[in-house]
Amino acid sequence: MSWLTTAIDTVNAVTEEFAPAPAKRAAAAIAVGAESAVIALGAALYLVLGLVGEGDSQTLSLALAGLCALSAVALALLAKALWNARRWATSPSITWQVLQGLAGAYAISAGEVVVGIVALALALIAGAALAFVVRAETSAG
Repeated sequence: MSWLTTAIDTVNAVTEEFAPAPAKRAAAAIAVGAESAVIALGAALYLVLGLVGEGDSQTLSLALAGLCALSAVALALLAKALWNARRWATSPSITWQVLQGLAGAYAISAGEVVVGIVALALALIAGAALAFVVRAETSAG
C-alpha cells in the first residue's frame, strides 16, 4: 500500500498528472532559495553602503538595495512555489537562471571575478536542478 500513498502524494491537483519526484523539486527550490538569500545579502550590503555613502553614490546604492530586495523577494516566492510543486514557477525560474548566467559572465569580463563566479555557479546549479524538474514533467505526461 505504500506505493499507492506515494503515488497519491505526487499527483498534481491542478493537472491531475504525476508531479516530478519530490527530491528534484526540493533541490530546485533550495537552489533558487539560496540565490534569493545571496541577493538579499547583496541588498543588505548596498543598504549599508547607501547609509554611509555620500551624494550620488548614496542614491545609487539605495536604489540598488531596493532592486536587490525586490529580486530577492521574487526569487523567494518562486522557491516557495517550486517547493509546493507549482508548475508555473518553472519558466520564470529558468528565465532568471539565463539572465543571471549572462550577468555573471559580464561581471567576470568587467573585472568582478568573484561576483561573476558566484553568479555563474548559482545559475548553473539551479539551472541543472530545474532541468531535471522539466525533464521529469515532460516525461510524466
